[in-house]
Amino acid sequence: MGAVRRFFSLGVLMGLSVALVPVMSPVAAADPCGDSFADKVTCGGAVIPRGAVVITLEAPLKFEKLSQQEHESLKKLYEDTNPLVVQVPEGISTGEGGTALLLMAEGRLVHPDTTIDPLRPEARDELRNAGVCRDDNDLCETVKNKLTGKQFIDKGLAADPATHVFTVEGVTTDPATTSGNPHDKDNKNGRGDDGKGGKGDTAQAGGGGTEPAGDSTSWAALWMGLLLVLLLLAFAVVIRRSRGPVAVGHRTGSGRLAAMPPGGGARRRERGEPRPADGRSPTHGAARGGDGRGGDGRAPVQAAHDGDESTTRLRVAPTARHGRQVSARPAHTRTAVVRTELHPQGYVELDRVLYRAVWAEAGRPPPAPGGPVDVAEAPERDSDVLYAFPPTAARHAKGTPR
Repeated sequence: MGAVRRFFSLGVLMGLSVALVPVMSPVAAADPCGDSFADKVTCGGAVIPRGAVVITLEAPLKFEKLSQQEHESLKKLYEDTNPLVVQVPEGISTGEGGTALLLMAEGRLVHPDTTIDPLRPEARDELRNAGVCRDDNDLCETVKNKLTGKQFIDKGLAADPATHVFTVEGVTTDPATTSGNPHDKDNKNGRGDDGKGGKGDTAQAGGGGTEPAGDSTSWAALWMGLLLVLLLLAFAVVIRRSRGPVAVGHRTGSGRLAAMPPGGGARRRERGEPRPADGRSPTHGAARGGDGRGGDGRAPVQAAHDGDESTTRLRVAPTARHGRQVSARPAHTRTAVVRTELHPQGYVELDRVLYRAVWAEAGRPPPAPGGPVDVAEAPERDSDVLYAFPPTAARHAKGTPR
């Protein structure tokens, strides 16, 4: 029962751990925009009224024909007062859809080592209907052929991120030396909350999706570690309680050896040493004093009790029985041949007729099929089974059937 409880407890703990792992695992934030040109246009057109939109092309973007609703989103993305910024990192080909986004953007950051793919007439017509390509500008005409990022920058259509993107590193300053009203920073950050939407409210719709917050990942890892520690502690407690205390040397019901009391066992009699007349162990009388008390002053009954030997039960393997045990072997038998195994009943052939026989020698195994046996009728009147006995060696050697 202890093993069953241990396995049951282990199964419960493993089930809890498997069930809680998905709950504690960090979940990545869903990508706000899809990967197609229509998804980018729809997503950007929906968020640009609340602030600037920044799209980073991390892979070529295919151009596809837009529906009427998607075409309205494209016009909204292009005509909104908040800026649309498109970035093309190093080594990226824009694709036809990426080139269309570049032409729609108010801010273009293109690495010199990029490829600006040309626009087909269908794409130029779509942009012309949205007002991107007009007769008074030559944007669509410049991308009839493939350009490198450097050529696109040299034409004055984009800026190099190496010279137009800056990083402000954190600098430790003394608050006492800071000049100005501390509320100015809050006022600047709060600018644009009047419903019109300022440039500080930037919604980035990058082609590679958004990354999960690092804080959530750290907390999830911490909780997972604590959960595993608790599971290990619970498992150790269950194993320790299920074992229970075991007395060393104590004979239990399962046959383990009991501890012998010190000095209580009888001394082993050496070879040639005469046994006392009363049949007791030599040490039995030595432990008693002349006045009938033990050497340590205890009563004779107590001393005799302490001198008793510990008995040990020995298991003796039962003798294998090969057949039925009968009272005595009959005097008159006949010779037959074993045709099927006698375990203990089988068939023997006698005068070319098969008879059912039972092996009647429990202490010996029956012969294999084809071997001779001596058979005799059973003493019971209504029995149609013959008794089979080991063959008599002398009779079979002479070939004289009895």
